[in-house]
Formats: sequence, C-alpha cells, structure tokens
Amino acid sequence: MNKKIKKIFCSLLISFLILIFIYNQNLFRKFYNVLDINYEDRISKASGFCSDESIGYLNYIKKKFNFNFNPMVINYEDSVPDSNWSIYDANLKNDSKHKILLNYPEELSLKFYSHKNNFYTKDTVKYAEGISEIYFDLKVPSLYFNSNLMIYRKDFGTNKKEIIYNKPFKELVKNKQKITLPKNIIKINNIYKPIFLEIKNLEKDKINNIKVVLKNQFDLNKFKILDSYGNCYYIR
Repeated sequence: MNKKIKKIFCSLLISFLILIFIYNQNLFRKFYNVLDINYEDRISKASGFCSDESIGYLNYIKKKFNFNFNPMVINYEDSVPDSNWSIYDANLKNDSKHKILLNYPEELSLKFYSHKNNFYTKDTVKYAEGISEIYFDLKVPSLYFNSNLMIYRKDFGTNKKEIIYNKPFKELVKNKQKITLPKNIIKINNIYKPIFLEIKNLEKDKINNIKVVLKNQFDLNKFKILDSYGNCYYIR
C-alpha cells in the first residue's frame, strides 16, 4: 500500500469514527435544539413550566405583565430550591400584595400512622394555617373517643413538645367520617421537624390511619386571580 492510498484510508477511517461519535452523542439534535428552541422554552423543558421550579411560568408571567416590582413567589413543592431568582430584579421594590403561587395543591393534608405510643406522619407541608377537619380510617364501623386530641412537633433527639393543637375530643366517630375541628389558626408547617398526633387511651389496633386536613394560608377564594395555568396562579 503506497503512501497516497494509506493517507486516504486513514482519512476515511477518522471520518467514519467522527460520524459514529456524533451519532452516539446526538450532537446534531442538541445543536439544532439550541438554534430552534428559544431560551424560555429550554428553561421550561429543564425546570418545568408549571411543575417543580416552574421557571417557565414565572418567565411567562413576568413577560406578560411587565412587572415594575418584585411579586412574592410561593412554591408549594418543597423538594426544589427557591424559584424567585428567575424573575427577581434588585433594582425593583418588593410587593407582597402580588403573589405567584406555584404547584398549588387541591388539598393540604397530613396522614398519620401508628408509631409507638402515638401516631406519626412522614408527610411534609408548607403554607398551612390551622387545622380544618380530621378523618379516621377505621378497621371497625365506629369508635368512641373520650380524651384530648394533641398534635405537636418534636425533635427525635429531645423530649420537648411544641404543641400545635390540644383540645378535648369526645366523639363517636364513624369510619372516614368528616370531623370539623374548632377554629384555629396555628401554622402547622413541618418541613424541618416531625409531627406527632396523640390521643390518650386510644385503641390503636382499630385504626389504619388518621388524616388531618389543613387550611391553606393562601386560599384562592380570598384573592383575585389575575392569571392561571394548571396549578400555578398569579393573584392579588
């Protein structure tokens, strides 16, 4: 094989290897996406339009309403970092009357399961303001309660209780019956501390779980909805 043929062969081999690499890495598609899809669409694909950080919705709202202030951004999804950075402008004043709610839940609730001498929830919740109602998932048709219903926060490493709710509870409760609790406005957020539920002299073996429904700190019925998409809202 002379030098000229060898040179051509090497060039073809290198070209073939480069094409295989490009195909495997999908570089043409990625490059096309950068050119064809604008910045806002790429952000929405990466962080969600109205899910997770919801950066897409925030950018959409800012562009639509041309803010001359910084609205309050409230994200109910606690597994993602703060989303406010995407539209915050240090040169503008904050206006908490204007709020953007992201991942707004249909219901805020905590489900408690048997844990040693009481009940414990692994659920987390933000922006809850007071307890609305309680449901008992029973293994029997009904159960009579004659004690105090206590809900409290507690660090696993200490015995100190931070009482959230503690009132008499004397009821004949049917399975999954809605029980409305007395008016209360104590915030029950539990991102950092576990929450326990305790009822003295309770027949725990007759209960599957206890669901506590919470009042939303930002009740949509109390605000004017200026824009919405899915479970994301711009309100005032």
